[in-house]
Amino acid sequence: MPPSEVLKRSLVGRPVRSDRLGETLLPKRLALPISASDPLSSVSYVTQEILLVLSLGGLVCLHLTPWVGLAVVVLLS
Repeated sequence: MPPSEVLKRSLVGRPVRSDRLGETLLPKRLALPISASDPLSSVSYVTQEILLVLSLGGLVCLHLTPWVGLAVVVLLS
């Protein structure tokens, strides 16, 4: 076995047959980063959208921007 294959097997493990994948659950240390990427990618443009919506209300509403941003952070936590 080439050294790269040995390193790969030591880090990732042995491959699982396709017919057994339906029975496999991911460990939490792997499932959390995979699942957490979806809300993080959804929020990537939140600052721009907050400013766009609040600017439609006029300059009077722009002081609410940090509070809306804080609410988004709380929701993601």
